[in-house]
Amino acid sequence: MKTLTFFAASALLIAPTFQVQTDQSKSDRSDTTRLSHMEYQLKPIPFSVVHHQQSAAPRLRFWESTSGNWSGYGVPLEGSGVSDTFSQVSGTWTVPSVTGPAGRGTTYSSVWVGIDGYSSGTVEQIGTEQDWANGKPRNYVWFEMYPNAAYQITGFPINAGDSISAQVVYMGETTVQTGNGRRKTTVQESVFQLTILNNTQGASYTVPSSYTTIPTPSRSSAEWIIEAPSSGKILPLANYGTVNFSECFAAGVTASGSITNWPADPLTMIDPSGGESDPSALSTDGTAFSTTYK
Repeated sequence: MKTLTFFAASALLIAPTFQVQTDQSKSDRSDTTRLSHMEYQLKPIPFSVVHHQQSAAPRLRFWESTSGNWSGYGVPLEGSGVSDTFSQVSGTWTVPSVTGPAGRGTTYSSVWVGIDGYSSGTVEQIGTEQDWANGKPRNYVWFEMYPNAAYQITGFPINAGDSISAQVVYMGETTVQTGNGRRKTTVQESVFQLTILNNTQGASYTVPSSYTTIPTPSRSSAEWIIEAPSSGKILPLANYGTVNFSECFAAGVTASGSITNWPADPLTMIDPSGGESDPSALSTDGTAFSTTYK
C-alpha cells in the first residue's frame, strides 16, 4: 500500500442531501450508518467480467451522441470549443428492478457517476450493478479506477428501490516512491475520494485512498451514466425500465453546478448485444434526467 502525502485539496461541491464524511472515525460512529466500514470488504472483480474492455476506450462511440455502452449525460461536449478540468461529480439515483430473458440467460447494467472516460482512456467511477442472472436479479456496489481493476464493495446493503448517492472528488497530488535500490524513483500521482451512500438503508462507504491513487489523469469530463458492461465485448443490457437521476452536480475550473453549466452530450446507447437506452431532456435547473430501456 502507498503512503500518501497530500499537497493540495479541492473544495467540495456538495449536493443538498449528500453530505460526505471525510473523518472516518466520525463516519464509523454515525447513528445513521447501519454498518461500519470494517464490515465492508473489497473484492476484486476479474478483468474478464466487467466493466470496460481493457483494450478499448471506456466510451464506445458510434456517432454523435450515440454510444455502444453508455447512456446518460457527459460534460463537456466534445468539439464544443469548451474545455474544463473537473474536480468533483455527484448524483443520486434509485436502484432499478431489472428483468431479463426466460431461461438462464444473463443481462447486465451499471449505474454510476465518474470523472474522465468521455474522451480519455481513464475513468474514476463508483456506482451500482444490476444484473439478471439465472432467472433472478443480482445487485451489488462497486468502484473502478479504470484501467485498473474494479472492486465490489461486499456487505454494502443494496436492494431494488433504494436511493443511492455517489460522489467522486479529486483530492490533489501525492508523492509516490517506486522501485528499489538504484531503480528507486519518485513520481507524482493523483488522489481521489470515492464515496457512496444508501440513503434508504442509512449506510455509507468511502474507498480507502490506497485504492484510488493513480498516475495523473486528464480530468477532462464528468459523467452520469447507465452502462452495458463488457467482458471482451459489450454484454447484453438488462431491461432496467427507467432510472431517474437527480442532484447531478459537478465542479470544474471554468464552472460549477448543474449539468447545464457546460455543453452537455445526451448519450443514447445502442448495445450491439441487444437493448437500447435513451436519456430524457434535462430538468429546468439541469440537475435531473431519466434514462429508459427501449
